[in-house]
Amino acid sequence: MPLMKRTTSFFAALILALSLMLNVSGSSRRTVQVRLNGEAVPFDTAAYIENNRTMVPLRAVAEALGLTVTWHHSGSTVDLIHGDWTPSLAGRTIVVDPGHGGSATGAVYEGVKESALNLAIAQKTAAALEALGAKAVLTRTGDTDLSLYARTELASRHKADLFLSVHCNSSATNREATGIYTAYKGGSRQSLALADLLRQTMVGATGAADMGTHNRSDLAVLRTARMPASLVECGFMSTPSELRLLQDPSYQALLAQGIARGAALYLAA
Repeated sequence: MPLMKRTTSFFAALILALSLMLNVSGSSRRTVQVRLNGEAVPFDTAAYIENNRTMVPLRAVAEALGLTVTWHHSGSTVDLIHGDWTPSLAGRTIVVDPGHGGSATGAVYEGVKESALNLAIAQKTAAALEALGAKAVLTRTGDTDLSLYARTELASRHKADLFLSVHCNSSATNREATGIYTAYKGGSRQSLALADLLRQTMVGATGAADMGTHNRSDLAVLRTARMPASLVECGFMSTPSELRLLQDPSYQALLAQGIARGAALYLAA
């Protein structure tokens, strides 16, 4: 069913709940407070009225209404997705990179290696992508050493549409840190859009805390990828409660579903 038909009734029901309240500022540009069901909707960028037109950040309102928002710069298109609709990935090739491996274990907590968790989540992600019709290629299938450059070279050889690097996080200073974090190479609007969307769909699938999307041009696998690329940090191994979740196959499957859905929504434009 087309997106417009799927969301028309949803917006019709919610539009009555969305109200705009002016805050008198004494200037020609008046700020606006947006409320949903009587509760203020937070904005990173303030809404305002200028020249008798109300300007409200689309993403803030849409996400408050439970929609997934995707911006496609090349076509100047915004997609608003309601519910769990996921498009097909038929004909697409996606390389999934389980971070670390072999002698590069990554973080180790309570005897659990990050490299092992990354592989388990990446394998489930590959299966979820294939269930949507994609050709999913893993950079490694076992606990083996693999250079950072070999990972993106493999993606180039396969003419991959996307490169997704799967990692787990840790903090040496905050043993209570939790949540999902995504990264992209600065200067790449495509990679930023991908990383931002992956963060939304992974948080939506798992209910995990949202740690944001960040520019990590220092990471070799992002810097050298020749296609849209993102690195996802699935949770904090350094926090015991989240480490237990990351070891849980059912939670790993939720992470994988979130990653696969984000990739599918990104490529649907």
